[in-house]
Amino acid sequence: MSYRSTVMVKKGIVSSSHELASFWGAKCLHDGGNVVDAAIATSAVLSVVQNNMCGLGGDMFALVKFDGRVVELNSSGRAAGLASIEFYEKRGFSQIPPRGPLGAVTVPGMVRGWGELSNRFGTKELKELLQPATGYAEGGFPITEKYAESIRESVPLLGQFEGWREIFLPQGQVPHPGFNLKQRDLAKSLRAIALSGVDEFYEGELSRLIADEITKQGGLITQEDLRKHESNWNERPLSTDYRGVRIYETSPNSQAATVLLWLNMLERSQISEMGLESDEFMNLMFDTCIRAYKERAKSIADPAAFPLPSDFTSKKFAEEILSRKVPTPSTRVVKPARIDGDTTYFAIADSEGNCVSVIQSNYMGFGSGVVPAGTGVVVHNRGCYFTLDPSHHNSLAPNKRTFHTLCASLGEKDGETLFAIGSMGGDVQPQIHVQLMTQVLDFHVDLQQAIDRPRWIIPMTIYESPSKLCTEFDPSLAERPASSNELGIVSLNGRSPECGHAQAIYRTAEGLFGAADPRGDGASVGF
Repeated sequence: MSYRSTVMVKKGIVSSSHELASFWGAKCLHDGGNVVDAAIATSAVLSVVQNNMCGLGGDMFALVKFDGRVVELNSSGRAAGLASIEFYEKRGFSQIPPRGPLGAVTVPGMVRGWGELSNRFGTKELKELLQPATGYAEGGFPITEKYAESIRESVPLLGQFEGWREIFLPQGQVPHPGFNLKQRDLAKSLRAIALSGVDEFYEGELSRLIADEITKQGGLITQEDLRKHESNWNERPLSTDYRGVRIYETSPNSQAATVLLWLNMLERSQISEMGLESDEFMNLMFDTCIRAYKERAKSIADPAAFPLPSDFTSKKFAEEILSRKVPTPSTRVVKPARIDGDTTYFAIADSEGNCVSVIQSNYMGFGSGVVPAGTGVVVHNRGCYFTLDPSHHNSLAPNKRTFHTLCASLGEKDGETLFAIGSMGGDVQPQIHVQLMTQVLDFHVDLQQAIDRPRWIIPMTIYESPSKLCTEFDPSLAERPASSNELGIVSLNGRSPECGHAQAIYRTAEGLFGAADPRGDGASVGF
């Protein structure tokens, strides 16, 4: 069943999680900007109209295909220089609190990412690219039903923070869908960045406001942490061949290498000869998912402290993982449980094959909830994914990057751009990538139909074994075996945001095709 048609255009397209962001990205392309200019414009608008999911206070990863070459940008932040296991343990914490100033433990990286993208590929000035976002922050925008609901759900967690309340609870009330939400402090911050460049966020007055408020509230991020932050380019992103398609995924500390290992395992089976909803195919997917995620939990962290094994994305390693015995469990029906995590993904492409695949996030909804006075910036809480167990490879340490759930993908066929796919979804993002890729590449499902189709997910962090299989399929799926230690079956209510908000583009000789997820507020816009 399709909820909407695949968008088909010839020259340029943007698929994002909000129609206003897609519109301004497409307009930037139409008015002569390139795909990277359009990516900055799209990212900035999302940082205003979906700052429950992403924002100036969050992180970003991007894959860029430009002039025939794919490179990768890691714009995730590192832990504060004062951040340590001992700091939290002395205050009685057994884990990093997700909300409040002690949840704001890593530097926001996304704004630096804008500067890196602009300096390397951009053709337009930041002041032009940030103008639409600034306009929506200053003059307001009508919030969607899902945005209003995210505010309502966040009140018990974040309503205690004055800066958050002042912005998101106007007149002390949860705003209704269609309410024109204004964020004038955020507009000032965007203007300052547009005028002075991204260094304003990391070295200027804006950095002082951010650091002073966090330290005033007892947090750890200082102006020195902001000043020292660097984004990193990777000239050789991780990739593998799958059915004759070269698939790139973002590198550690991103978890996306999981996708490449998983695809290497799947390639050994003749998936196209199986039915898309057959027991054979579903059980293969469950089995290989559990195997790939077990390796994810052992191998992915900050590569500066814990390098990814050199053979992790090799065909030989996939064969070895498949040879290991994994027990086949029984399944049981359990009650649904909410899966935390808010992120937004978008993709942009032009007719020449230039493409940008971007994912950005606050981590949990509205991040830490800390909004430094005068900035309008909601600081993320990505650092709460660190553990305080010193023996773990993702343990907290000063200036360290945490394991990151963000993933972005890009595919090439015979050297030509074929697709870009991504989704919000926290730890389950690789599962959404692989489900969509197998549908499109193995079963030749229409792009929008692939996104609309029911999904399944097996939620698990790197610290736990899987316990639930959540599914949008018919509840009869609960009668099928799934490969893990006993999996409880959660039947989700229709198309659920628990299974992500995916966006994608696909390119052929005939044109550009865009799809966006009905589970969210996404839209594809092109010309």
